[in-house]
Amino acid sequence: MINGMVAALIVAAVSEARAEERAPEPATWEEVIADGVVPYRQLTVADFPIDEKAHPKNDFYVKTSIVPRYHFLLRGNNSGFVFAYIDQWLVFAGLDGKETSRKSRVKNMKTELPFAQALLDLAEICAREIAAILSGELPSGRGSSVEEAQADLGKKIEAFLKPRFEALNAKSEAFMKATDGGQNKKKVRQLAAEIKERLAATPATTVPYIPNTAELKAAPSATASPSPFSLVPDF
Repeated sequence: MINGMVAALIVAAVSEARAEERAPEPATWEEVIADGVVPYRQLTVADFPIDEKAHPKNDFYVKTSIVPRYHFLLRGNNSGFVFAYIDQWLVFAGLDGKETSRKSRVKNMKTELPFAQALLDLAEICAREIAAILSGELPSGRGSSVEEAQADLGKKIEAFLKPRFEALNAKSEAFMKATDGGQNKKKVRQLAAEIKERLAATPATTVPYIPNTAELKAAPSATASPSPFSLVPDF
């Protein structure tokens, strides 16, 4: 299932014909983390806090997050149209920390981590592929006002990304089916290794997360690898 909305940036009004304005600077990892996204990394048991009420049908629940954010230009012309062009495209990716959890009955969550990591790796591959899209290949918006151009751009970006998220969901569902929901540990190891190879072969084009000194001292083993609007694949 895919949910969420496109979160475009607020822009300044075009003051005159052929005027050009820049949108505010795009989001940072600090802002994305504040929304509950955990930067892509190798998962640990601590990433699955116990929550008996969340997702009652699941022993544990993994939700990945891909958050594209963009910076764009607005241009007006003598015909009264305003155009919105994306000139900077950033993708943040990781785990949705607000939704990922487990039940207390899962006594050995460590044995389930390879299954969960494979789902996160699939999402990271998708995120890197989206991040690699050049700004000239992205849709542009058009309208008779700044608001219309911005809304048109948002709708087109959502439509542009929808099939990519649907493909990710299909791959994740196929992995879950092939591994019997993670119960077939041998198959999990096999497919997870193949997914890891694909991830290694996919250039890290997402926004890298660089832990600060305090974080490195607190959790030296949790250093994130380079890794995002808010269409979020939900597994």
